[in-house]
Amino acid sequence: MNLEFIPLKQAKRGKPTILFSKTGLINLSKTAAEELGLTKDTRVDLARDPERPEDWYLIKYSSRHFGIPFRVKDKGFCLNASSWTHAFLEQFSEEGKSISVLLATKGELFSHGERKGYAYAILTKSLNQK
Repeated sequence: MNLEFIPLKQAKRGKPTILFSKTGLINLSKTAAEELGLTKDTRVDLARDPERPEDWYLIKYSSRHFGIPFRVKDKGFCLNASSWTHAFLEQFSEEGKSISVLLATKGELFSHGERKGYAYAILTKSLNQK
């Protein structure tokens, strides 16, 4: 059997992804933005499960009172959040290099006090594929 292995970077083309840049930029692909129904008014947070620190989530809020807004960039959405990117890269990136990760497009209802929205899993297990 002769198999050709597709590098993960190529396999993610056209998929919903979130990029954590070493410069502090977080960028959601055009596909992710469309599938999550993002607008320039959408506000988000990042969250991590303290009992399972490898589980990270993008939280999309229903209200404008919480989170950080996006700006539109090349039909995708981005925001500057260096503390988030550095924490993520410190945990998952070799030598602090920028990385792109698949993002779930089915959200789970999230409620924490007055904060309400949807939690979308950042599929960190996809980072283990070579």
